[in-house]
Amino acid sequence: MEDNKSIDKRLDYVESIFEKYGAKALDINEKNRDKFGDRRAFLYEGNYYRTGTMEFEDQDEPYIVISCIDNEKFANVGVMEDIDAFSSKLSDEDIEKQVRYAFGIEPYPEEYGAE
Repeated sequence: MEDNKSIDKRLDYVESIFEKYGAKALDINEKNRDKFGDRRAFLYEGNYYRTGTMEFEDQDEPYIVISCIDNEKFANVGVMEDIDAFSSKLSDEDIEKQVRYAFGIEPYPEEYGAE
């Protein structure tokens, strides 16, 4: 399993991609961010986004999760819906693709999520 510093670097990278595409980091939900360990929220084209991690019992690595909500009241208290999860071991190029999919910049491929 990846150590916390390694996964934090991957999450920092995801946030840098958010900013590359014009998302603005917000100073909202500070109280709950501290309490629950959530990361910063970002605003992109009327939607609020955040990244984090999720662990699955049958996986030996954490997954990176992109969460989103279009309601400012929910974003202000940190409530968002998970919209995408992917391996933290993806290449930088593939992580950037995931952000483009989540932001609607590029459509998800037809076979996306098919096993």
